[in-house]
Amino acid sequence: DVPLLRELEVSGRLVLTPPQDYDDSYCISYAQKHDGCVMSNDLYRDHVQTVVKRGGARAPIEIWLRTHCISYTFLADELLINPDFVFPPKREAQ
Repeated sequence: DVPLLRELEVSGRLVLTPPQDYDDSYCISYAQKHDGCVMSNDLYRDHVQTVVKRGGARAPIEIWLRTHCISYTFLADELLINPDFVFPPKREAQ
């Protein structure tokens, strides 16, 4: 539904990443910065590899993804969020 997507973009509820950029990095970085979660069925294996290639540790990003990534599916037009997902505790204010 392109008109709906345009409406969400104009209202600031949808943010687009530049087409040549790596959208996983934007999504994960934003969620980490704002103590949020990511709703995606992506396992982010390529993102983990990118973190490791840049000198980061594998375990912390894998743990973050496992605890902050919400999988989902659709049944007809109903969104079904993983019923086993447990939201992580909020971080302490800095």
